[in-house]
Amino acid sequence: MTKILITGGCGFIGSNLVEFLIQKTDWQINILDNLSNGDIKDLENINEFDNRCNFFEGDIRKKEDIIEAIDNCDFVVNLAAQAGVISSIEDPQLDAEINIKGLINVLQSGAEGGIKRIIQASSAAPLGEQKMPLNEKKVPKPLSPYGASKLAGEGYCSAFSSSYDLNVVALRFSNVYGPRSYEKGSVIPKFIKETLDNDQVTIYGDGNQTRDFIYVKDICNAIYLALTENLENKFELLQIATGKETSVNELFKILKKSLEEQKINVKNPKYVKARKGEILRNYADISKAKSLLNYGPKVDLTEGIDKTIKWFIENKGEFK
Repeated sequence: MTKILITGGCGFIGSNLVEFLIQKTDWQINILDNLSNGDIKDLENINEFDNRCNFFEGDIRKKEDIIEAIDNCDFVVNLAAQAGVISSIEDPQLDAEINIKGLINVLQSGAEGGIKRIIQASSAAPLGEQKMPLNEKKVPKPLSPYGASKLAGEGYCSAFSSSYDLNVVALRFSNVYGPRSYEKGSVIPKFIKETLDNDQVTIYGDGNQTRDFIYVKDICNAIYLALTENLENKFELLQIATGKETSVNELFKILKKSLEEQKINVKNPKYVKARKGEILRNYADISKAKSLLNYGPKVDLTEGIDKTIKWFIENKGEFK
């Protein structure tokens, strides 16, 4: 029986991945989470959770917590992280402690435990401002401590694959959105929550900055493929995105249309000064992931927004 450890498994992507794997596989799933952002309730409502999953409350900054949760596992997906650009600027020490030291603990525990493959959740943040589209050959130029810590993480993944004969795949996620994202401060859940609270949406800068928005189920499928496909190299770095560029202004229009179809009033946005450390353009070339993983996104932005808004409306009482 295949067994997998998901760190950060109670969070946004983690809880969606647990549900995806329960539906897709017969694997046993261990979950390690310190519950700083996630909520075990998000998992307990998933069908078959009690029969297929074991929960360990712990922190990747404590190696002993990982060792307990990783016992007899075949795979590890490391989703535990400090995930905010602004948070990393406010406290770069904490950002590094979680995203670098915590990852080293995961990699070391995996090497010592004979893990077959580790998936590391990375980001486009290591690349900074680049000529579009982003790809794996671009020279990284991080603009924030978060980007720097994620870049260091990719370096440690490569180093551990070489030094400890460990199979590691680092996936650079673009901007992920979808159900269960109520704790995230990223633009889509933020806009939805503000509108449901009858507040005015705040847009930083002129709204022409672009992102590559990917639905969480497409991310889960990419993780599954990265775990199960035969890969020639011990270490791989892959962009996981849609390959489509959407401005924040365009995003607001899509959200507004979907919300108004649900009979929800949407106020005009308020524009304020752009924030430091945030890039202006971001979308990715996903040809390498298509080639190595046979990966391709299946949910377009309008459909994904509709699904996400529906979830937020149905679960509003849970996150207010």
